[in-house]
Amino acid sequence: MTGVQTCALPICFPVTIVGQQMTQRCGDDVFNWNSVSRAIESSTLSTTLRRVINRNKHKKTKRTLRNWVYDEIPLGELMGKNNSVFVGASDVTDYFLSKMHIARFDRGLATSYKELTIIADIDSWPDAIVATGLRLIHLNDERGMVFDDDVMSFFEYDISARSITIKLHGDFDFVQRWYKHFSTKYEVVTSVIEWMYGSDGRSVEVPVRSDRVPVDEMYPWLNGESLTHYYDRFMKSDASILLLIGQPGTGKTTFIRGLLQHTQQSAIVTYDASILEKDYVFADFVEGKLGIMVIEDADNFLRSRSDGNDIMHKFLNVGDGLVTTKNKKMIFSTNLPSVRNVDSALIRPGRCFDVIEFTALNRVNAQALCTRLNVDFDPTKDEYTIAEIFHKQNHAQSPKRTVGFV
Repeated sequence: MTGVQTCALPICFPVTIVGQQMTQRCGDDVFNWNSVSRAIESSTLSTTLRRVINRNKHKKTKRTLRNWVYDEIPLGELMGKNNSVFVGASDVTDYFLSKMHIARFDRGLATSYKELTIIADIDSWPDAIVATGLRLIHLNDERGMVFDDDVMSFFEYDISARSITIKLHGDFDFVQRWYKHFSTKYEVVTSVIEWMYGSDGRSVEVPVRSDRVPVDEMYPWLNGESLTHYYDRFMKSDASILLLIGQPGTGKTTFIRGLLQHTQQSAIVTYDASILEKDYVFADFVEGKLGIMVIEDADNFLRSRSDGNDIMHKFLNVGDGLVTTKNKKMIFSTNLPSVRNVDSALIRPGRCFDVIEFTALNRVNAQALCTRLNVDFDPTKDEYTIAEIFHKQNHAQSPKRTVGFV
């Protein structure tokens, strides 16, 4: 594969740094952490840096679609030189980013950075990029870079199925100007769901839709408290668990989505028991940037430990145990008929903020909701689900739900 040699960049600095694991695309060799570990052990790296490197070599890459590129570089020779440094550029964007930072630093220029994710029409995106009038490097169908040579700045974009992530680097005015341009022209994603679907750590990020916002009339059992006030109370509380119980269609997923929309928080969600059996899922949650873990359809995960539920002890430890972390929240939704079916330790005071029981709406409450959503009310029934009424607003029949957020 021609031209790949430029994707790895050796640069000399005063310390030794070794980058993330990289796999060679144009050959059979794989970057060998063992040889790097031996070099680390014999080097004068600080204890902290050595610990970070040793920890990172065991981590799995979450972005499964990202291609890592590594060229054959004489590591021993590079690392054997006094005061030499090896920086591994994982792909071509890292190469350009490193070059830009060095050039700006040499000229005494400050460098700014901003990142945003937008909802955009994927088909019209290439035309929008060409319309900037800047220099474009089109890497593949999903990724590219746009350069403003006059100010030594650029932005990179990464297209996924539902959104586009843009990272702006360089001059302060350049970063601010293009951030304002994109955030004004497109809908900015403020919350995402990281859906973990593989027991080996594979996941995909899905933007939380800004439509289908819940309203107070959907939840009369909050006894007059507004949704936003309830959300704020939960997020500010010391308790980490919130339990939602109710039959399908009663608004549990919409309630959770509203929380994410209101707080602009992102969450990790999974539906697979085999994933929750892995300790790394909880370790990543505790030390990661995502503040909320959502367990939907959690019927089997919530039963008592005496019934053979081996996962419950992990929820208890993260919720209010030895590894608990402030400001981490766990939300469970279940179709179990009663809270009596839930392990009592999970819902003890101090650990559990609240247990909300979701039910169908009676005729009075359903009519109030229809009025609020400006949809026709059918007075012939005694009970109404939120799903029935909510989807009337979108002029669509209630679809069969597969995965709540995705």
